[in-house]
Amino acid sequence: MSEAAALAVRRRAECGEGPVWDASAGAMHWVDIVRGEILRTDPATGETTATRYPEMVGAVAQRADGGLVAAVASGFVGFDAAGEIDHRVDCLPNGIRMNDAKVDPKGRFWAGSCAMDFAAGRGGLWMLAPDWSATLVLDHLTQPNGLDWSPAHDAFYLVETQARQVLRFAWDADRGTIGTSPTVLVDADAFRAYPDGLCVDTRGHLWVAEYGGGAVHEFSACGERLQTVPIPTAQPTSCAFVGPALDELWVTSAAAGIDPSADPGAGSVFVVRDLGVTGIPSTPFGG
Repeated sequence: MSEAAALAVRRRAECGEGPVWDASAGAMHWVDIVRGEILRTDPATGETTATRYPEMVGAVAQRADGGLVAAVASGFVGFDAAGEIDHRVDCLPNGIRMNDAKVDPKGRFWAGSCAMDFAAGRGGLWMLAPDWSATLVLDHLTQPNGLDWSPAHDAFYLVETQARQVLRFAWDADRGTIGTSPTVLVDADAFRAYPDGLCVDTRGHLWVAEYGGGAVHEFSACGERLQTVPIPTAQPTSCAFVGPALDELWVTSAAAGIDPSADPGAGSVFVVRDLGVTGIPSTPFGG
């Protein structure tokens, strides 16, 4: 087993986030939230292209019929296969933006919203259905962040970054609903900084990037920390299993507030190979 993270994509992203593997395109999609950049990387070469959007972009995902869906500052946007906007759902007021987002196993797009200044209680959890209707599922959150589902489709995981917690909700995949009484799967004492993005592997283990902690942690489905993988930059933001075999853990990071001479890799993407585990294929958005 290797626990050495290697540089995969050198970039000075202000806040690189939201990596997702698109098997049909053979590429990883990710974003730079602050710059509004939608990024696409060929993992074989590390070649990365960027498309600028005029708002902050929290995350993107592939669509079933081609193109991308994006969680943006005003709500949600759909791009067709040619990159043209064909849907727009403005559901957020000024001062609030979408943050991390992911497609559930049934093709719905879920996104957390937060205040620009992370004011307590002003965030929420949204669900965008394939018919492009947006529903506020949870309110009174602060900075909802990484999210994913268990392989058995019976649990939904959500990071509350400011509380430094990973929450577990009961999950009804067919109805697309979550329970009203989450449990704290991983509490603040497991982190010295801030949990951020996460992904779940085929065994149901959670991989959580620690912003400010320079690491990605593996937790069991019961919340036990199993290992810590150092990442050679201070602000890892999220992670996803990437590649045709979904056996490489790719980790995004943020350069915001960091002196380049002190942390030259900040904002880059790193890869951890030979972990001996694989990820779950991502589901395209159904809209």
